[in-house]
Amino acid sequence: MSSRPASRSNYIVEPSLADILAAVLSADLPYRRRQEMASALRTVSRALGKPLASIPADSRRLSARLEQVSPRAIGISPGRWNNIRSHVRSGLALVQPMAPGRRRNTLSSAWDALWKLLTCRSARIALSRFVRFCSAERIEPEAVTEVTFAAFRADLDNTLLTSPERVFAAFVRGWRFAQTAVAGWPRIRVTAPDRRNRWTMPLTSFPESFRQDCKDYYDRLAGRDLLAEMSSRPLRPTTVRHRDFEIRSFASALVMRGRDVATITSLRDLVEIEAFKEGLKYFIERKGGKSTEAICHMAGSLKAIARHYLDVDSDHLDKIGAIIRRLGSGRSGLTETNRTRLRQLDDVQNLNALLQLPSKLMGIAARNRKPHRGAVEAQIAAAIEILTMAPMRISNLVNLDIDRNLVRTGPSGAMHIVIEPEEVKNSEPLDYPLPPSSIKLIERYLREFRPRLTPVGGTALFPGRGGGPKAATGLAEQISNTIRSYTGMRINPHLFRHATAKLYLDANPGGYEVVRRVLGQRSINTTVRFYTGLETASAVRHFDATILKLRKEPDAQ
Repeated sequence: MSSRPASRSNYIVEPSLADILAAVLSADLPYRRRQEMASALRTVSRALGKPLASIPADSRRLSARLEQVSPRAIGISPGRWNNIRSHVRSGLALVQPMAPGRRRNTLSSAWDALWKLLTCRSARIALSRFVRFCSAERIEPEAVTEVTFAAFRADLDNTLLTSPERVFAAFVRGWRFAQTAVAGWPRIRVTAPDRRNRWTMPLTSFPESFRQDCKDYYDRLAGRDLLAEMSSRPLRPTTVRHRDFEIRSFASALVMRGRDVATITSLRDLVEIEAFKEGLKYFIERKGGKSTEAICHMAGSLKAIARHYLDVDSDHLDKIGAIIRRLGSGRSGLTETNRTRLRQLDDVQNLNALLQLPSKLMGIAARNRKPHRGAVEAQIAAAIEILTMAPMRISNLVNLDIDRNLVRTGPSGAMHIVIEPEEVKNSEPLDYPLPPSSIKLIERYLREFRPRLTPVGGTALFPGRGGGPKAATGLAEQISNTIRSYTGMRINPHLFRHATAKLYLDANPGGYEVVRRVLGQRSINTTVRFYTGLETASAVRHFDATILKLRKEPDAQ
């Protein structure tokens, strides 16, 4: 009896954008309309770097992939990209149900009456899609239920919106505002998915003795207890807060594993061997039975408490150390995410786009007809230039002061960025002499653009609205978004430290001491641990070039 392969007709073939293109070209539409839609589909293929036949025609998955595209990086304006998405949506609608990109139907009389009472512009923007959805589906205000919210959320998935999740979250905020601002607005409650950590308990949930023990420990870490013996320098407030979070998380993990919170009366209760293992089990199980860097760091922090604060005996410390060794180190060096993002710079076009971005942004800023927006673009240009030539942490970048940190060294116009030890995370002083091109760009920013951002007398290099230093998170987000918009790459400010190390090691394999000094790292071991292997790709390229050269050489006979 012969066997036959299963018939392909038994399988459901998922439609692709190639099928959508075929549907567009055969549709009964005006010629120009068909050409615009076909062109939009081909542009999406180019933007994603894949043939149409390999791109699934699933609106939700396609929307997520299109969100990763930076139109400027492929030579398309944001306005044109929005039109392309609209044309693709219309093409998808030829073969499958699609929610409209923007609903234009009129409101029902009941919704219109409420709508006229809502005067807040941001709330109207957030709620517009929902009230038109309800009107189109003939769902009046008094008939809104949780089922309506679920249907609206599903409707958002059937669009090519950049982020349906953000649109729904904005709707939730708008809905809650309307309930307080408009009499008669439906009272039914709507909730957004909450991804925040809800299981870590506040310190107030624990016994008073535990809270006092924690306070004494934090005072010691911060150097507030003048009589306590210190084995190291005081920790920064952010580090103390992180240690507090680790302690509360570990204590909460014990409670989640069934321990009575009333029995957790001191820090010593966390480092008893069985409690130590029990708490770690909670985190390991949450990660699918695997150890992570965060788990290892937390275990190390508890061991430090046992050694330096609780003075536990050596046998106890050895047992804790053995447990930590079984966990492994979590990772050594760069995370895989950072390594992946650094590989973007192996592409010469990507590297050139990043290195040329500051001067490009300055040109864009000079042509911007909106003075304040142009000044912000120049501010971001100066920040990226400094990160490229002086790869510092974002906390140091955002706090750069014109009088304190920009140091002139003579009539030649030379400029150094100098940061004193007390301003640096590891107390290592930083001194970066800037090249002439960087000085020219920064001076132009100071002369032409910075005065638009701050009142006279302020000295912050990157001022915010009040004249003081900009918030670190705000500047970091602006830098990341700008780089992604113009280059298509995902590079945050901290990655510049790794990127510059990579670029130097590519050209100088093994040059760890230079990297250590530039990054202001105390130990060469830290530098080697982080960046070992970054020069491997460069070494392999050199190796391959050598082999290929030998291959081309004629045999010497």
